[in-house]
Amino acid sequence: MNETAFLDGIARNIVALLARQGGMTRSDIASALNLSKGRVSVITGQLLSQGVIEEYAYVPSSRRPSSLLRLHPKYASFIGVSLHNREASAVVIDPNGTVLAKTFFERGDDYETSIRRISDAVTMLRNECPPGTNFQAVGVALPAYVSMDKQVCVTSSVLGWDNLDVSAAISREIGLPVFVENDTNALAVYESMFGSMRHIPAFVVMAVGDGIGVAYTVNGSVHHGEYGGAGELAHLPVAQSLSQEPPRPCRCGNRGCLETVSSSQAIKTRAREVGLPPNIQLISAKAREGDPEALRILHTAANSLGYAAASLIQILDPRHIIIAIEDDLLHGVFAAALRQFVEQNLMPSFNRPERLQLTCYDTLVWATGAAGLASRKHLFGSC
Repeated sequence: MNETAFLDGIARNIVALLARQGGMTRSDIASALNLSKGRVSVITGQLLSQGVIEEYAYVPSSRRPSSLLRLHPKYASFIGVSLHNREASAVVIDPNGTVLAKTFFERGDDYETSIRRISDAVTMLRNECPPGTNFQAVGVALPAYVSMDKQVCVTSSVLGWDNLDVSAAISREIGLPVFVENDTNALAVYESMFGSMRHIPAFVVMAVGDGIGVAYTVNGSVHHGEYGGAGELAHLPVAQSLSQEPPRPCRCGNRGCLETVSSSQAIKTRAREVGLPPNIQLISAKAREGDPEALRILHTAANSLGYAAASLIQILDPRHIIIAIEDDLLHGVFAAALRQFVEQNLMPSFNRPERLQLTCYDTLVWATGAAGLASRKHLFGSC
């Protein structure tokens, strides 16, 4: 049962606002929801007595100090699972994004094994938490195209899954509501709820690993498109015009996709073919030493990714575009080439140095984003 159901409309709006924005004063809430301060004081008083929210800090003032309100850490807990990497991860968070417990496990080579291991990880985390922990929902981040109702994995070339009701399969095992999401969308949920983009109205996340994913967030919500497939930039043939070699087949069935040039797996494959070690750290080191093959591979990958990033900036005009790459690519030839290509291929009015941000995320961030998805679905029914 959704425990926000006992709240009236205004109270639910306050809970949703605090979930999105974090700590706020009563005056902030009144202004954001166009309510009188008196009305907000009455309703927040009720929420305080019910244990839904808490006062946790004070804002200095020349008059009376104002207290900051947030969701009470014990009001609800949410579990997030990420299959973004072969070493999968799972976390428990409170409504404010604090990680209460975590675990890692191998995701499995087939669907049945993966579902069993996810269920086992969730059960283990629940047993590790104190008795009475108020678990409400589970979010699962998949490298996949996911249905709009957040129940079905429509297709995943990484996992080899097609039209599988992941939500129902896990929910039967653990007895909690389960929501599934594309892993890059889950990463965007993390940023908008708990990360550096929390108060940014429009931003893009590009995640580069064995695959490539894109998520676009507007006013705190991920844009999913009409059927849930927004952000599938990895399988557009944008790389063909920038690569000097014939287009390569992609696991999606097409040829010359961005993923076949700019993903970490593509970089390692090309390195192996020319006698370089298939290791991102060693390839980057070779490029710094001036190895021509390493330089060619990294420049080609960076230019293709930069072309995609520049296109997104000019089409969507986000405040920021975050590109998540491996730590060994974050500094050096790849990062420099990527920044240079983006800057050289933007109209002057779009070319703002602070717009492009390169980063490397901790593994648990993906699972935390999945838990954030569960929190959003529970608290206000959307992502």
